[in-house]
Amino acid sequence: MKKSKSLFLILLVSMLFLSFSSIFLTGCGTKTEVKEEQPPVTEMKKPTVTGIREFHEVLYPVWHDYFPQGDFQAILDAIPEFKKATKVLTEAELPQFYHNVKDDFESKRENLALSVDKMESVARTGDDKELAEAVEDMHTAFEQMARILAPRIKELEEFHLVLYPLWHQAMPNEDYQAIKSAIPSLESKMDALMSAQLSQRFSGIQPEFVEKREALRLAVDELAEVCRNNDEDNIIQKLTQMHQAYMELDQVFE
Repeated sequence: MKKSKSLFLILLVSMLFLSFSSIFLTGCGTKTEVKEEQPPVTEMKKPTVTGIREFHEVLYPVWHDYFPQGDFQAILDAIPEFKKATKVLTEAELPQFYHNVKDDFESKRENLALSVDKMESVARTGDDKELAEAVEDMHTAFEQMARILAPRIKELEEFHLVLYPLWHQAMPNEDYQAIKSAIPSLESKMDALMSAQLSQRFSGIQPEFVEKREALRLAVDELAEVCRNNDEDNIIQKLTQMHQAYMELDQVFE
């Protein structure tokens, strides 16, 4: 009898030991699990504004087909679509990316909405000449609004797409690794910007553009140097200086 009890106790202790071992090992596995790190963002895609594409899809046949052909009935038929597209556009939130042009954009967006209202009002009079003028005004208002979000020059816009996540994400979080990782991309975009040629419409700002562009290049070089030397005490300062140099170059186009 004693022998049976002893055997039973041995079996019970063994089972308990195996159970606790399983729990312990499972817990260890959970604690030692390593999540895969996401690479830092070194460049972003330019955000879009909801409604601009939809409005343009309504505008395109009106401006390129109906208006040149004098097909005012087709223009009248398109007005409800203009109203719907305008509602989508006016209710859309402007992405933070465009914060520096927000006031100007809001003003131009309001002008566009007013021009569509005017076109609808004129359409009720049946005066084709006034409707033609209203369509021209509406098209001008759309172009002025869309131009606010357009790049000054392609190379400057591409530089900004690298700078933006550094300034708004990496710097506030003191993510030095993200800043360091972006240096090759920044230098590549800066090289392209140094080779960029201004179009004729920007000829009047050429001397100031060249001056401010050189200042930005020097700021990029200084940021790259402290990053490669792992001089983290000065990374934020040099990034701030580079951002200021970028803003001064961008303002040349104002």
